[in-house]
Amino acid sequence: KLPPDYIPHQVRERISDMGALSSMNIFLKQEIDRMQRVISTVRTTLTDLKLAIEGTIIMSEKLREALDNIYDARVPPFWTRISWDSSTIGFWFTELVERNTQFHSWCFTGRL
Repeated sequence: KLPPDYIPHQVRERISDMGALSSMNIFLKQEIDRMQRVISTVRTTLTDLKLAIEGTIIMSEKLREALDNIYDARVPPFWTRISWDSSTIGFWFTELVERNTQFHSWCFTGRL
């Protein structure tokens, strides 16, 4: 299951409380922004794929490429352009969930 979106004002408030100008908190904010972009892109792609398969929208070349890659257990290239490389989509998704859990925990419960 895809992680929920970050709520920007909650992230900003929490990072501000931890010290917004600290280099580690700047890094955290950048990584959360990147993670949010990845989550949004994956969610949009999967939603559009579902609609295209149902025939509600036209299957674009980009969606067809994503479907082919997912079918072959590969990460769609436009996902890796905004994220990280991984050997299979299963490993990639596991990394997505683990990274998101780490960043969410760091932001909302503090670094351990």
